[in-house]
Amino acid sequence: MPGGFPRPRVAQPSRFMTRFTSFRHLCAVCAVLTLATAGPARAGDDGQGRDKPDHEQTYTQADLRMAILHAGQTTRAKGLVRRAPGRRSVPLAFALSALVPGAGQAYNRQWVKALVGIAVEAALITGYTVWRGQGLDEERAYQAFANAQWDPARYASWLNDYQVFLNQQFNAGISTVDIAVPSGIDFTNPGAWSSADRQVVDAFFSQIRSVERRLFHPETGAAFSHQLPNFGDQQYYELIGKYFQFAPGWRDYPAWVDAEGNFTVAIDPEMTGPNGEKPNVSETFFAYAEDTAHANDLLRRASRLSLLFIVNHLVAGIDAAISSKLHNERISTSFGLAYNRNGAPQPAASIRYSF
Repeated sequence: MPGGFPRPRVAQPSRFMTRFTSFRHLCAVCAVLTLATAGPARAGDDGQGRDKPDHEQTYTQADLRMAILHAGQTTRAKGLVRRAPGRRSVPLAFALSALVPGAGQAYNRQWVKALVGIAVEAALITGYTVWRGQGLDEERAYQAFANAQWDPARYASWLNDYQVFLNQQFNAGISTVDIAVPSGIDFTNPGAWSSADRQVVDAFFSQIRSVERRLFHPETGAAFSHQLPNFGDQQYYELIGKYFQFAPGWRDYPAWVDAEGNFTVAIDPEMTGPNGEKPNVSETFFAYAEDTAHANDLLRRASRLSLLFIVNHLVAGIDAAISSKLHNERISTSFGLAYNRNGAPQPAASIRYSF
């Protein structure tokens, strides 16, 4: 301009540069679209329906941007499939929960499940400990009560008289063999017995069983259903409070021989009353039966909980293993470009679930 500085001249891009820039962006778009269209194959699939090794790398949105910006240069574009981060060991998850329910769930970061597993485990352990402890306490209590109140010598005396009763009243033809009751044996304190005392008691009980095998019940004609187990056995304590034939051994059982030597109705503990009751059986027999039944019920509850304890470990382990497997295989993501309604490209992301 006249009287002023010349106006600077702005360089215009050449046709070559414009075409180069457009070509560069076109390459970027083509590269991304090619990779994006390859992405819809299921995670773990090679695009032809075949499983491939699970060793894909993880890519981020920054990787996508770099692929767009530097397309056509020496940097090679990467695949755009992204696996869920933090793969987990299925065997480890199973082992953790199999050992401690809830541990495998915590490993999978399933905190609510972990708390539930721990709470169930604690409840089972507490229930088992309480019920088993109560059952064993009651078992020791009723065994001590039986030692004090049920007398094998009294029961043997009743068997001797019962043989005579059956021969007199029913012509049973039983060759009576009196059971020799040992002297000097304190049945209320078995803990004080010597090994010799124990041998005497075992021989005494063997005599009892030999007589029981020959006897029967007058009302039904049936032989005795059970024989007295060895002293102190679990079945010993069970049977003396379960079957009426053992009722005469209780100390409060009514006398079966009167002062004149005659048999009373109490000689037959199985005699049935007009209302179906057993009038000769004492209250102690029934109370003891209730005590043993309650103790056994507590022990059965504890036994069931021990089975649930094992089931809980197994179920928790399987649940943790399945959750780990689903975490590893279920979720994958992909990034790419999509076109809006105006035809302009824009970044897009997708999440796929595989089962």
